Amino acid sequence: MEKSLLQEYEIMQNSALGANALWAFAHGFFSEKQDTEKKLTLWHMVSVLPLVYQKTSRKVILKRQVTSGLRSILDRDPKISIAQNEAIFNINERIHAMEKRTFRSLNIAITCQLISIGDGYFSSLPPFKIPRNTSLETKEILKAANKLGRWAGEMSDFEYLTVLGVKPLL
Repeated sequence: MEKSLLQEYEIMQNSALGANALWAFAHGFFSEKQDTEKKLTLWHMVSVLPLVYQKTSRKVILKRQVTSGLRSILDRDPKISIAQNEAIFNINERIHAMEKRTFRSLNIAITCQLISIGDGYFSSLPPFKIPRNTSLETKEILKAANKLGRWAGEMSDFEYLTVLGVKPLL
């Protein structure tokens, strides 16, 4: 296997990294608002890893300012040969393909008390901070997850899932 492909495979199989990415997302989700009515759902959580583990969508998220909002990742950048939203067009397939990894990561996050669950909704427990000795790719995953969470926290559940093109499971 090519070295970069092997590294990507190892990252995607790392449930502890997934747990930290879900924690970063949850922390970002609750960071900007005081709205106690806002609920972090399982739909939010299953969308995180397919977006931040995939290199193209992660880079698109990281390139945007937090203030740009989620819709900014749908804009076409003339410097890039593909439309940036092509990275998320197959989000439903990636959610399904990563379902077991996402749930393993979610279980670790709950067990390690990074995330709590109550009444069917999630919340972030300890403050989120990336350790200094973390690899660059891991830092990028965690930063992208946190930014995605901040964007999701500013939108209704319906709006967030619609922008991403997530279809309900049948």
